[in-house]
Amino acid sequence: MDKNSIIGLILMGIVIVIFTWLGRPSEEETALQKRYNDSIAAVTAAEAEKVRLAESEAKDRPTGPAFLSDSTLTQAQKDSMFLVESRKEYGEMAEAATGTEETVTLSNDSVSFTFSSKGARLVSTELLKHRDYKGEPIRLIRPGEAKMGFTFITKTNRVINTGDLYFRAEKTGQNQVRFSAPASNGGTLDILYTLRDKYRVDMEVSGTGDFASLLAPNASYLDAAVEIPIYQNEKSESSEQRYSGFAYQYTGGGSVEKMNTGKSDTVETGTPLQWIAFRDMFFSTIFYADKGLEGVSMNQEVLKEKGTGRIKDMDAKFILPIEGTAPVKLTIYSGPNDYALLHKIDKELDNGTSLGHVVDMGSWFRFITVWLIVPLFNFLEKYLTNYGVIILIMTVLIKLILSPFTWKTFKSQAKMRVLKPMVDEINAKYPGDDQMMERQKKTMELYSSAGVNTMGGCLPMLLQMPFLIAMYQYFPTSINLRGESFLWAKDLSTYDDVINWGFNIPFIGDHLALFCLLMTVTQVVYMQITQAMSGAADPSQKKLMLFMTIFMSIMLFTFLNNNAAALSYYYLLSMLISIIQTQAFKWAIDEDKVLAELKENQKKPKKKSKWMQRLEEAQKLQEQKLKEQQRRK
Repeated sequence: MDKNSIIGLILMGIVIVIFTWLGRPSEEETALQKRYNDSIAAVTAAEAEKVRLAESEAKDRPTGPAFLSDSTLTQAQKDSMFLVESRKEYGEMAEAATGTEETVTLSNDSVSFTFSSKGARLVSTELLKHRDYKGEPIRLIRPGEAKMGFTFITKTNRVINTGDLYFRAEKTGQNQVRFSAPASNGGTLDILYTLRDKYRVDMEVSGTGDFASLLAPNASYLDAAVEIPIYQNEKSESSEQRYSGFAYQYTGGGSVEKMNTGKSDTVETGTPLQWIAFRDMFFSTIFYADKGLEGVSMNQEVLKEKGTGRIKDMDAKFILPIEGTAPVKLTIYSGPNDYALLHKIDKELDNGTSLGHVVDMGSWFRFITVWLIVPLFNFLEKYLTNYGVIILIMTVLIKLILSPFTWKTFKSQAKMRVLKPMVDEINAKYPGDDQMMERQKKTMELYSSAGVNTMGGCLPMLLQMPFLIAMYQYFPTSINLRGESFLWAKDLSTYDDVINWGFNIPFIGDHLALFCLLMTVTQVVYMQITQAMSGAADPSQKKLMLFMTIFMSIMLFTFLNNNAAALSYYYLLSMLISIIQTQAFKWAIDEDKVLAELKENQKKPKKKSKWMQRLEEAQKLQEQKLKEQQRRK
């Protein structure tokens, strides 16, 4: 070890010693830490003693069944003993520990909400205008399977779960029911449900009399716990699985997030949420509060066993703060993922909520769906009832809007096609890999002198892609199409299986969808037409293009065979119209005239664009490097 290394080690040791000395706690900090540790130990010991005493009391006290079945006791004595037992567990809410469960239903023409007096909780929702794929009523919340309750702490440190209490139900109006649970000081815990228009019910939790004095002063909040499984309502279980999962929005008009639907996951948010949605493919149960949901924890479990009727188990926990004597408010939406309806609620609330984002319409091109496709679809719905005709008209209108870009693409292809003989001459004059750079240079010079933009055909095609993607994102989740039939398709929102062989084939499924098959055949025909018009003469190139056509068609078929029939129908119409446009444009364009125009362009002096100048400079640089490599060989 040299001198410098020894000096370095000594200096490092000195630094460690100095920082250790400077970082040691003072006497005051040491005493404070000791008091803190002693306090923690005391609390732990007290809790352990409390648990031990509770277990001892539970062991010594007579169980419910024992003294209730004692024939030597009168009924009054049994009731008295049961009240004593209840007071030990429920404290101030002991009077509500016994009772009889009854149900109350609030309904309108769209939904039916059923509540139980045991816990004053929502136990069932049934959508009256929608049926599942078996024809059964859609129940987003089902008795005995979904759970909802609140927990609060009393001043005697008893943790009370409303699900354990019996409330007295009183219908205060046609669309309103109040549940009341008595407290020992004469007050009551009240939960009021008010059915609103369509699919919403408002809930208010409050206390009457001196109920507020029963609550622990340092625990001014309600802990809410909700469990709602997602059931299979659609024919395609895999598609429904793909679109089902939690969605939620942060307060203050924050971003809307969606949990990964393909895996079991848990999300805990430190920031309050405006709402959370137990989201299915076409329906959702949404909880939202004006003042937000705090301390939210969401868990979803993907159920992989097929045929059980359940797709996911989902549960959420959140906190609702109590502010003085004001009621705690929460609104529950249980209904369809209808963008128009949810967007109307957003406008009504006017607090930055984006409930419309529950509808899965993608992200990048969502604006096309929201601003063009949905308004156009809703407009046509006012005058037409056949959704196959609506899709046809909408497809024609969209193709008309895009026709200028389609024309420009075809015109660019025509220019490239008439110049192909000249390009072939250049290829023959500069054959081989060693003259590749010169060949490309001469080809670009030809295009430039003729006034042909090589990107002219690509950019218009790229501009059409957002519309195709927007349609792909809209049709599979459009509630408007659900249950609507057209031709042989009984439901345009799912696959139209004309043949079902009863067993699963990888990437295809257990069926053959006719619209998907017709779309695939039409795509092959369309691609053959476009390739023939490109003028490719090289046999190897033709084989490659044929392979690509078959490969792309098979890929698209496997992708859409399990998807919505409306989507395959739209793509089928789109390609048929494209074939008609191609033939119409072909008749409209005189290629001899186009060639004459390009030759006239060649005679005119051309000023090179900056892009062309940069391209030529890059080609020269690449050519120089290629020559240097050849000289080295």
